[in-house]
Amino acid sequence: MSIFDFGEVRLHLKESWAIGWPMMLVMFFQFSIGIADVYVAGLLGSDVLASVGYVGQLYWTLMILANAISVGTVSMVSQAYGARSRIGVGHISANSMTMGIVISGIITVVSWRYAHEIIELSGMPDSIRGIAENFIKIFSLVLMPTYLMIITSGILRASGRVKIAMVFSCAASLSNVIGDFVLVFGWGPIPSFGYQGIAWSTAFATTLGMCLNLSIIFTGPYGITLTSMGRPLGKCLKNLVRLGVPTALQQTAWNAGTLVVYFLITRLEGSQVTALAAITAGVRVEAIIFLPIFAFNMAAAVVTGNRLGAGDFARARAGAKVTAFLCVSIIMVPTAAVFVFAPKVSSFLTTDPAVLAEMTRYLRINMLAEPFFALGISLAGALQGAGDTFGTMRIIFASMWLFRIPFIVFAIYVLKISPTGIWWCMAVSVVIMCVLLVHRFRGNEWIHASMDKDKKTMLWESCLPLQAPIPTVASRDDDFPGT
Repeated sequence: MSIFDFGEVRLHLKESWAIGWPMMLVMFFQFSIGIADVYVAGLLGSDVLASVGYVGQLYWTLMILANAISVGTVSMVSQAYGARSRIGVGHISANSMTMGIVISGIITVVSWRYAHEIIELSGMPDSIRGIAENFIKIFSLVLMPTYLMIITSGILRASGRVKIAMVFSCAASLSNVIGDFVLVFGWGPIPSFGYQGIAWSTAFATTLGMCLNLSIIFTGPYGITLTSMGRPLGKCLKNLVRLGVPTALQQTAWNAGTLVVYFLITRLEGSQVTALAAITAGVRVEAIIFLPIFAFNMAAAVVTGNRLGAGDFARARAGAKVTAFLCVSIIMVPTAAVFVFAPKVSSFLTTDPAVLAEMTRYLRINMLAEPFFALGISLAGALQGAGDTFGTMRIIFASMWLFRIPFIVFAIYVLKISPTGIWWCMAVSVVIMCVLLVHRFRGNEWIHASMDKDKKTMLWESCLPLQAPIPTVASRDDDFPGT
């Protein structure tokens, strides 16, 4: 695509924005759930607040496999949708849901049966273990609905139904926020459940979101059948695993690396508490800017998958470029605002002078790296949409474990620098990650990541029943309805 082909650029911008803005709202809705949970927990006391934060991290760790299945599903469904294959979309969806049910079922049994042991192994303080154990037991009951909600949301946005996914996400999020207050404090005939109301609110909202998604998944031109779910295809499941496992390893490596970074900060001499407080508060501010970044990460995956499924490799690359450009452009405004007003922003979260000063430095240094993060993460979405999950995993792993952590170790134990040096190490590792992702994107290997090299077919085509025809770009049905 020539940079002077404004008509083509405008078309790509329109397509990326059409997927990106609903996903930004979805990310905001999900963010609002966490804010409401924390706010209500804070009203109930520090022990409940600590339990919600601790169990929340543990709970979303259990979601890593759900996200992994979702990434593989989005890659293959978006390509099948781009190839105009109704059967492909339906059978991939059925196989991914079957996989999600089996995995979440196993985790549900384990987490319910061994809730006490899980809490003990997590190292939680004795004062909050009883509360945390109750949270875990309630959350374990809705692990399956949560898995299915995550997977079906991916199916909807990958098959041209992103606005439907947005509306359903809004409904589930709103019910969660309202439920936090109603179930915790009671209202009219509804009794107060105390702190357990936070967990039950999440359970109800998750189940609602799953049911809404399933009402669409089982109907319409892309509808799946219980028969197809009950007869999974071995090759299809294998390819879902092939695409999903690297994502699971990537998220695990990043989360573990983040814990190591926090541990290393505690090794600072004399300023560890200040640094921990600064990064904890600073991350909350960054989370707001991350919303559009990860929204366009998901948009890039869908756009790229659709184009590759249609066999249009040039437009797949061009669409990914435009989506990345759009992502960087959008986050420049909040990034610049946080950089300029960092002291004022920090003052909303802390009144301690030392923490305020360190948080200001943390925000300003990391805001310098934010455009690089936006560029890299949006391109990572394109790579994942193309099925290059292994290549993405290697880069994310390297940026954390071969650059960020060694840089911080060197800074602390050799240079013996202040927390500010750690913030610079983090920023530099983000720039390196961006450079590596750009380099990967500029090559051609990722374009063919979804190809079965032996059969010369795309991985999603393994999800077609033997009797189903494999569509080609030349013979696809141009009247296939979009949504």
